Amino acid sequence: MFFEDYEIGQVFDEEIEDVIFTEEEIIEVSKKYDPRDIHVDKKLASESRFGEIIAPGAYANLVLWGAWVRTGIDRDGIIAGIAVVSCKWIKPVLANTKYKVKVEIVAKKERVPGKDGLVDFKMTASNPEGEIVTEYTAQGLVKFRS
Repeated sequence: MFFEDYEIGQVFDEEIEDVIFTEEEIIEVSKKYDPRDIHVDKKLASESRFGEIIAPGAYANLVLWGAWVRTGIDRDGIIAGIAVVSCKWIKPVLANTKYKVKVEIVAKKERVPGKDGLVDFKMTASNPEGEIVTEYTAQGLVKFRS
């Protein structure tokens, strides 16, 4: 999609595959990048308020965002991501749980007329109960078709 194809309020969800994190994956990544007990130590995590290992927020957002990128919907027009507009970790991301990902276009602004513009993509992920666990809005630089 190109800049002129995006509409504020447009939603992509059916196109995006669900995401499941494994406990092993969470622990492996966390040991390297976010070695807090709630991410790497099963015993201590079980004694925490979460009761089990949880995924680091930044890692969870990266994986969930990857589900959007793999659709290829924005491949033709995206130049690069240029900002994280907002990021909220609302509920823990758990292992062996299926998360639904949705991306909504929440803003767009022409930057260089006829050349490129800024598009804000709001990604939300929901657990099986339908509760939003994370919200992440990224701004992309997107080219025009012509």
